[in-house]
Amino acid sequence: MRRPLAVPTSRLPALRETAAALLRVLSAGEASSHEIARVIILDPVLVFELFLTAPLGKTDLGIPLLELVAGRVQRVDTGLLQAWSLRHLIQQPQQRVSPRAHRHHTLHSLFVADLAANLAREMGYPYPDEAASAGLLHDLGLLWLSEYGDAYAKVLADAIDERSLSAAEWERYGLDHAELSSDLAGRCGFPPGIVDAIALHQAEPDSVDTAHPLVRILAAAEELASYRGSQSAASLEGASRLTKIEGSLLVSLLADTTRGMQDKVKGLDIVVEPTMLTLPWAAAAGESERDVIDSSIARTALTAFARSAFVDAATARANFDAATRLLLGLDAPVLFVRSVCDDVLVGATTLTHPGLEQIQIAIRDEHSALAEAYRSGAEARYQSGPRPPGRCAVDWQLARWLDSDGLLCVPWQNSHESGVAVFPCSSTEMPGTGIEPGLRKTVTDAATARISERRADDQMRLDLEESIARRYVDHARRIAHEASNPLTVIKTYLGLIDERLEDPTLKEQLGLLSEELDRVGALVRKASDFTSITPSGPAHSGVAEILHDLRALYGEALFARKGINFELRTSPNLPAAAIPPDALKQVFLNLFKNAAEAIPEGGKLTVSAVAGINANGSPCMEIRIVDNGPGLAPERVETLFTAGARNSDKPGGGVGLPLVRELVAAVGGTILCRSQPGSGTVFQIFMPLAATH
Repeated sequence: MRRPLAVPTSRLPALRETAAALLRVLSAGEASSHEIARVIILDPVLVFELFLTAPLGKTDLGIPLLELVAGRVQRVDTGLLQAWSLRHLIQQPQQRVSPRAHRHHTLHSLFVADLAANLAREMGYPYPDEAASAGLLHDLGLLWLSEYGDAYAKVLADAIDERSLSAAEWERYGLDHAELSSDLAGRCGFPPGIVDAIALHQAEPDSVDTAHPLVRILAAAEELASYRGSQSAASLEGASRLTKIEGSLLVSLLADTTRGMQDKVKGLDIVVEPTMLTLPWAAAAGESERDVIDSSIARTALTAFARSAFVDAATARANFDAATRLLLGLDAPVLFVRSVCDDVLVGATTLTHPGLEQIQIAIRDEHSALAEAYRSGAEARYQSGPRPPGRCAVDWQLARWLDSDGLLCVPWQNSHESGVAVFPCSSTEMPGTGIEPGLRKTVTDAATARISERRADDQMRLDLEESIARRYVDHARRIAHEASNPLTVIKTYLGLIDERLEDPTLKEQLGLLSEELDRVGALVRKASDFTSITPSGPAHSGVAEILHDLRALYGEALFARKGINFELRTSPNLPAAAIPPDALKQVFLNLFKNAAEAIPEGGKLTVSAVAGINANGSPCMEIRIVDNGPGLAPERVETLFTAGARNSDKPGGGVGLPLVRELVAAVGGTILCRSQPGSGTVFQIFMPLAATH
């Protein structure tokens, strides 16, 4: 579709009566989102602007318009909503549409929306709210062209009917108001059915007789609105042919809808003239009355409301994007921040514009509009030339990234940092005069102050975390250094003792003890390096050998001295488990230590390991550790493997079992616990087998 006219799509004028009603509701107190939404859906421009801030998505399909509007109202700060309504009261973008013609346009849109919804119900169409949405937005393009179309008043005056108006629009502008309305609705995310119905609403009935029901419903609603003013039999006949409803029933439906309009706009203080419900194009031509409201009090209030939307630093960025569309009529900006180290402006990355930090612009760059805005402290514009990239490649590239051929650069500064807000702004757009530059400055300064505050807080938090981490690392390294000295001494003395011993059993136990000292030393060094908790070494373990070594080394100290019987049931032919030996030793030692503390004198601990188990389609080994101790309470079993839970009353208790679970899970294994008070405890470990080559 050709779009030779490029203007700010969100700077259409809302009806002053609806803007005033919205401001009254917002200022009266704690109005609900639905109460606010009921006013907004009385004005197609307000609906359009609100959906531009948060376009419809797939999850919105089938949801009534009132609910969609209310949901978006909940996301917008109340101060911003007040500023939005006040902006429409203070200034109309081009002031080419008279107040009476504007009321005519709005009332006609509401009338067609109600007619379309009622026709949808009569025809059994399952989504009458879609018909109402299409009717509400179907003539936005007419208002748009009235505001921004060159010599559009003459085009209106020369048109005989709406179809001749459409032909004249195509000839002069390369599109008509219906096509433009459908494009604007598409930008809001409305589904193709609604967009197509809007595009074809003024087509000849014969040409859309076989189209989608929503197309025929909206076209019929427009025919009925035309019949309301002209009493043309052709219009009534066309609506009947499109809907397959008898003419007498349509006349009755038309009368009911007309009466309902009085109640619908009761809160707007508008007298509904019969001609205002008919086609709006004829009444829009040739009027010159104006109703300008531009008081210093209103301007001051607008500024105050705009600033109040940025009280919370956490929501400042989201509110900035919404305020940009609702108050400034522009798309959301990107921010450039002056680097603290160099005289450059650096892009601030966002979710929609990743990699923006790679763009850096020297503040002394005489060709960049961004640099000019920063140096001068005033707005600057960039417009792409006929032969890109022109004098400044970085501005040209940034405009392309923002899907625009122009940029509007607004400088900002606060106590934390300074920079430039860059708004995508077509080279043919006029971003407004009068209060517009001041409002842009107010909104940008208020938003960036909170955004900078949030960035400063985040940086302070990050610096604090890094400081704590450095202190912890230094502390851990000192402990590791101090611990390594006595470990070295102990290992040296064990070597001397081993040289003087002749008992092979004692020499074997000293060898195991020396290996354990090596493992402890490795753990201490690893902790000081803050690497993975999984110990290094071979990726597989001989389970039976490790269990026998641990019983030889710790059996006496942990169990025999307390009169606890340690029974080990393993086969020498067990396959290797897919876990490093040091990790498996940590698992067993933690479980053995807990068992030794829990089992009373004369109790028993049984450890068994068997292969040939299939868990989740993978071969594994089952290791059972069973004790006949007092058991555990159910609530303690629930948090047994939870990090931070107190599973021991001793100092430092509660760390071992979460560590066991983490070590087992790291190799794809699973650990379970079954226990009841008075019945002992069973731990089951399902450990993957090492791959065989």
